[in-house]
Amino acid sequence: MVKDALNAALRQLPTWPLYVLGAIYPAWLLYQGLTGRLGVDPVKVMEHQMGEWSLWLLIAGLCITPLQRYVGIRLLKYRRAIGLLTFFYVLAHFLVWLVLDVQIMSQILADIAKRP
Repeated sequence: MVKDALNAALRQLPTWPLYVLGAIYPAWLLYQGLTGRLGVDPVKVMEHQMGEWSLWLLIAGLCITPLQRYVGIRLLKYRRAIGLLTFFYVLAHFLVWLVLDVQIMSQILADIAKRP
C-alpha cells in the first residue's frame, strides 16, 4: 500500500534537514533586506513574511496528528523540528517588529495595549 511505503520512507529520513531548510529562509530574507531588494519598506516585508511563515509552520505542526489519525501518514518524528522552527519564526517576527519597526518603548506598550 502507498501509505505504508511512504511511512517506511519517512522513517529513513533524518530530521536535521528541516532545521537547515528552516534557517535558510530567514537568512535569505535578511540578505535581501540588507541589499535593498525588498522594496520601499523592507522592515514591513520582513515582518510580514516572518509572520506568514510562522502561521504556515504552526498549521503544519497542527496537521501532523490529524494526518496520522485519518490518513495514516506518520510524521510524529518531525513534529518537534516543526515546532521549534515555528517558535524561531515567531520570535524572529517579534524581534523584527520590536527592534527594527517600533524601537520606542512607549509605542510598543501602546501597540500591545491596542491589540492584545
